[in-house]
Amino acid sequence: MSNLFSVEKKVGKFLGGRWKASEGEEDHSWIVDYEGVDLYFRVREIEWFTDEWDSIVVVEISSIILFDAPCSDALFEHIARTNGDSLFGAIFATSSSWSERVGFCDVILNHRLMGNHLNPDELNLAIVAIGVVIDEFRKEYYESFGGIPVNDVDIFGDEDENES
Repeated sequence: MSNLFSVEKKVGKFLGGRWKASEGEEDHSWIVDYEGVDLYFRVREIEWFTDEWDSIVVVEISSIILFDAPCSDALFEHIARTNGDSLFGAIFATSSSWSERVGFCDVILNHRLMGNHLNPDELNLAIVAIGVVIDEFRKEYYESFGGIPVNDVDIFGDEDENES
């Protein structure tokens, strides 16, 4: 049975070698740039009670689709009606992290892989698949719901950089 640290070591070695990942801000996390799309990886252990296990290790891959999309019934209905069609990941909306304005939300794609028996091919396929679909989701959601495209913001830059 794999534990958090053995999965973290395996994922970190693969991401650091094949994808030149950088360390994320959280423990057990990395950032991979897939053709201009930032993918955020986090390894975590969750309770999963069965006859054989008390917990499992999951590898979460997420990427921001839009910042500051107006929260609307149309947006939430679209997410609810189309999430089941997605082959990779689930889309959700959460409070705005960019402007923190009430009534606006960030739209995010999140995908999970079981880490206990994860192999490099499965992880590689997930990176490519999510990297491709996230670009399509960004176009679709921006055209339909507005917001701030991720490519228009320097997520890791200095927020005061343009203020003088």
